[in-house]
Formats: sequence, C-alpha cells, structure tokens
Amino acid sequence: MSTRISTAAKLQDPNRQDRRRAETRGRLLAAAKRLLATNGFHGTKIADIAAAADVGTGTFYLYFSTKDALFADLVRETALAAREAMDAAKAAHVDPRRRARVGGETFFRFAAENRDVFKILFGHSAQFDELLREVHQPFIADIEADFAAGVAAGVFRDLPPAFAAQAIVGMLTQVTSWWIDRQDVSIEEISSMTHRLLTQGTAVQGEQP
Repeated sequence: MSTRISTAAKLQDPNRQDRRRAETRGRLLAAAKRLLATNGFHGTKIADIAAAADVGTGTFYLYFSTKDALFADLVRETALAAREAMDAAKAAHVDPRRRARVGGETFFRFAAENRDVFKILFGHSAQFDELLREVHQPFIADIEADFAAGVAAGVFRDLPPAFAAQAIVGMLTQVTSWWIDRQDVSIEEISSMTHRLLTQGTAVQGEQP
C-alpha cells in the first residue's frame, strides 16, 4: 500500500510543481505591475520586483531573463485579456456596426483599467516597437475579419479589409496613446468620438469629389 501511495505522490509531483511555478510567475508579474505603476519602468528594479513577490532575486531569473522580458510577457498577457474581453462583448451581437461599437468601447474600458501598462508601453514606444507590432497582429486579424463581414453585409464601404484593419489599428493606437494620460475625456466620450470618426469620417457633407 505504501508503495502505491509513494508512486501516486510521485505522479502528482509534476502537476504540483507546474502549479507552483505558475503561481510564482503570477506573483512576479503582479508585483511588477504594481511597482511599474508607482515607479515607472526605469525606476523599477529587478530586486524590488523579487522582494515584492516574496522570492529571491535568483528566483526571478528562473522565470525571466531581464526586466524587459518580464514586461513583454506582461504586455502579451494584457493584450490576450483585452482580446478575450472584446470577443466576449462582441459575441452578443450580429450586426457588424454594433460589434464594432461594443468592441471599441470594451477596448477603451480595458485600457483604462490597465492604464499603467498602456502608459509604459506607449511612453517607451521606441524601446518596445517590435513588441507593439507583435501584439497588434491578432487585433489586426480580428478587425480585418469583422470589416470583411461588414462589407459583405453592405454596411461598411467596399474597401480592402486588410487596408481598413491596418488603418483602424493605427488610429486606435495613436488615439489611445493620446488619451491614456488625459483625465478630462471619459471612456464614453473617447469611445463615441472614435466610433463616429470611423463610421462617418470628418467631412460634414460626406465624401468630397
């Protein structure tokens, strides 16, 4: 009986170890997010992150080679959570125009809730240029598919979806970079203005010859 228990315990050890590693990694990411919000990217040291996560500095390097590597994973996980939130919000709607609106509203609300990560990413855009391009790709693919569906339904103008997706993500990136530091523009206002610009353009009389 003892042999069976010992064997079972050994079989469970890898799962337990994986959970512990995931928990430690999660604590490091959470600690980094808190410190980055207070001290900024350059003011946050690896030793401080490790201490806040209640692990040794050596443990930090078992999970991340550098502070940049940790931040890159934090951004990737934040981007994934944003996509999941947007997908969930859009899933309740069929009309492409409504899906576009609720997707935009959800994105800006998510950006507000994760303001510190966005501020650091946009504030050090040259340093994280490759990372920005990487996390943009899934959003571009999603918008391209949604825009193509809108064109097929006759509710969006007949523009190449790939072009439209690049243009929309480019605009959203710059608008978010501008808005993230502003307290005088609400989520509702930025969502509404962005949606109106995307769907109605800027000309009072519509398209000009």
